[in-house]
Amino acid sequence: RVMATHRIPILGWATVPDTSGNVFFEPYDVKATNDVWDRLVLVFNDTATRLGIHGGFTVPKNYVGSAKLVVVWTTTAITGDVEWDFDYRAVGGDDLESLDQVGTQESVNLNDTAPSAAHERMETLITLTAGNFAVDDEVEFTFFRDGTDAGDTIAAATMVFNLLFEYADA
Repeated sequence: RVMATHRIPILGWATVPDTSGNVFFEPYDVKATNDVWDRLVLVFNDTATRLGIHGGFTVPKNYVGSAKLVVVWTTTAITGDVEWDFDYRAVGGDDLESLDQVGTQESVNLNDTAPSAAHERMETLITLTAGNFAVDDEVEFTFFRDGTDAGDTIAAATMVFNLLFEYADA
């Protein structure tokens, strides 16, 4: 059997925007120019604050390693950079670990450059510590656009189309 790479979406019913009012789900045709594709996207406005969402997902049964976070995003801006932050805690076992813990297991970030044309698809991969995850772990996370970071210089909203957990199987 050959090892394969998988990606699962981690935005879902358990995803909640922060209370700032500057991160929210919105139909894409509000910001798109063609008004054809009306799917929901996750909008992060351009602010000097750290805007985020909270969510969770379960590590799949066939997980063995090579954990990454994949951010599929775009913006109307064609200059500047965006700073993405991902904080998480993986909780496992049956009657072994609390889901109500303080702090994160890992905090990772990555800076990505604006597309060369408005609305072009961008894909950012953030490497996670593979050993932090085990099959059936419940992963609690926060995902941010960090406007407090000097590296976040895109002067426009960013739109996230997908947030994916990438991993390898056996």
